[in-house]
Amino acid sequence: MSSSILEALEVPLSDLLRRNLAPVDVAILDSGIDATHPMLSGRVVEAFGVTKTDGQDTIVAVAQDTDNDQIGHGTAVGSIIARIAPNARLFDVRVLGADNTCSDEILAAGIRHGTAKGWAVINLSLAAGYRLRGDLEAVCEAAYYRGQALIAARRNIPVGGDGLPAELPSCIGVDLGSYQAPFEFGFLIGSPIELIAGGEGIVVAARGGGFKTVTGTSFATPAISGLCALLLGAFPDLQPYELKSILRSRALIGNQKKA
Repeated sequence: MSSSILEALEVPLSDLLRRNLAPVDVAILDSGIDATHPMLSGRVVEAFGVTKTDGQDTIVAVAQDTDNDQIGHGTAVGSIIARIAPNARLFDVRVLGADNTCSDEILAAGIRHGTAKGWAVINLSLAAGYRLRGDLEAVCEAAYYRGQALIAARRNIPVGGDGLPAELPSCIGVDLGSYQAPFEFGFLIGSPIELIAGGEGIVVAARGGGFKTVTGTSFATPAISGLCALLLGAFPDLQPYELKSILRSRALIGNQKKA
């Protein structure tokens, strides 16, 4: 066991904010980010859009200081990470369209792009269907072995499962619980979805300015991504399995999931 994880297991998570944290690259695969919002101004390093052009999934770079959001979902998610982890460098990958959906192929293309870029933490506040399970397993496992942490949301309404990639062992799956984000969270025993974080009544940045209140697994997930960014900022050599161990050791005991 490395000295980093031994220290990380002892330090209260809230104390990490008092440290000189290294910058950590955090990708947000979502509806885009409104980088003109005061809460997110200067936080987005690069921005992309993933679309289907002539039958091919195409990844296009866009200006990182503009409104790249389609519906406001990604802006909300990004603001949670930005608030929790001041050391997070945000990378915006827009995969959702104006109808808040995307094809499994576009989502898979976004995940492949994120893992190929080598971003340390990848937040996925969305879920794919099961048709591409084999492809997603291969991509997520490769990222895991490269030391990348993929944090993914459980489906708010499960349809035959918890959703991909959240239920894959190479990811950290997150469900919605009745906790005070971000430093209180639970561990779900006997489930592929490992953590339960506070995602109810969360005040987030609204696209176009101002703030709004949201609820859902989508907003519990970035709380865990933010904590991973804090841990990696303090202990850059931590591996995904060590992040899982640290988070489990700090989780409240029991299946404290909100009904």
